[in-house]
Amino acid sequence: MKFKLHYFLSILVLLIGFGGLFGYDLYIKPYVLSQKVVKVKVASGGYLPKNYELSTKDVYLEAVQTKDVPINAIHSIKDVENKILNVNLTDGVILTESLVDVDDLEPGPNEGIYPIPKEAIYAINGSLRSRDKVDIYLVKDRTKEQKSASSDAIDVPSVDSAFLTAVTVNYVRTEDNNDVKDTENGNITNRTTSTGKVSVPELKIPNEDAKQLKQYLEQGDKLWIVRVE
Repeated sequence: MKFKLHYFLSILVLLIGFGGLFGYDLYIKPYVLSQKVVKVKVASGGYLPKNYELSTKDVYLEAVQTKDVPINAIHSIKDVENKILNVNLTDGVILTESLVDVDDLEPGPNEGIYPIPKEAIYAINGSLRSRDKVDIYLVKDRTKEQKSASSDAIDVPSVDSAFLTAVTVNYVRTEDNNDVKDTENGNITNRTTSTGKVSVPELKIPNEDAKQLKQYLEQGDKLWIVRVE
């Protein structure tokens, strides 16, 4: 009787062991301890060049162990479709937000990245960061009109509807041409701190709008740059 019991327990332990092993390999490892990430698909020996526009045929989803997933990895093919590469990439590379222009920061054929000099700024958010969206309002120069009307007149800006809306902020610079971030480790304090004073934002603007903006600045108008997202 004891022999049969020991035999039964041995078989049971063996089955539990094999079951646990198969369960780990077939379920826990691929589903619980893994994440699906987007990888680059390139022919052997080839690569996708910088500024290449991705399509669905260039990428695929694959499960990777969580410990091997890089920071800011991309998990959906929709997030990279028709996006531009920031660097050259070879086959099997896991796509991250730093490798792909997911925020559409790269200018298109009829766009440019235009710096706004601090002398042209009426007001700007000190919390402004790269990848933000801003609306731009024109503040008309009424100084000459006011002086001719009254020497004691108060300079009240005339602000109508936004001249440009949802403009992408590519870079936010200090006077020393350094990036403004929350800390040296990145934007990790929800804008409660900064590495410098916002001085010169660089904005992605259509060329035609930039030409018109230049005309306004030449006649003395200033820009009220308002963060909207």
